[in-house]
Amino acid sequence: MRPVFYIVAANVVMFLLQLIIPGFTELFALTPALATGGMFWQFLTYMFLHGSFFHIAINMFVLLIFAPRVEEIVGRTRFLILYFASGIVSGMFYLLLTGTGSQILMLGASGAVYAVVAAFAILYPKEVIVVYFMPLPAAVVLVLLVLMESVFGLFGLQAGVANWGHLGGLIAGAALMLYWKKKKIAERKQILEYVVQI
Repeated sequence: MRPVFYIVAANVVMFLLQLIIPGFTELFALTPALATGGMFWQFLTYMFLHGSFFHIAINMFVLLIFAPRVEEIVGRTRFLILYFASGIVSGMFYLLLTGTGSQILMLGASGAVYAVVAAFAILYPKEVIVVYFMPLPAAVVLVLLVLMESVFGLFGLQAGVANWGHLGGLIAGAALMLYWKKKKIAERKQILEYVVQI
């Protein structure tokens, strides 16, 4: 079974636990003051929590669309590294730009999901994605997402949305994918040079 299905299942279970266990969300969401004060697990657990049914539904829907195509290319191990490393970077980026003393919690898989979307755009830049009924190349969608999250974050246009976390996920996902692509190209070049020498 693809790892994305386990990730979705874990998100659903954690969301149900949020609904039935008092204080569960506060313990495992990313609260800057607490996460930097010793509750380091929040950098990982926050990405399995959500604020509403719509929040988890849209994140898991987008993840199920893009994750299988990305995993086909990078493989299971690198996909998991992409997802979890980008999710952690997303949380750290959020803290970096909002401060470590905040008591406002951050939760949701959006940063990690955005990383998967960014990786998809790097792998399939000309693939058409329909955004608000407009068909756009994946590369254009990635640029628009980066611009939108930057503007929304700078001017605070989306109250209650961690735009800096989204942006951190986009940057981390794109950076990792570009690094792996460059490494693969270098490896192919070395193989070709070796064959030519023989």
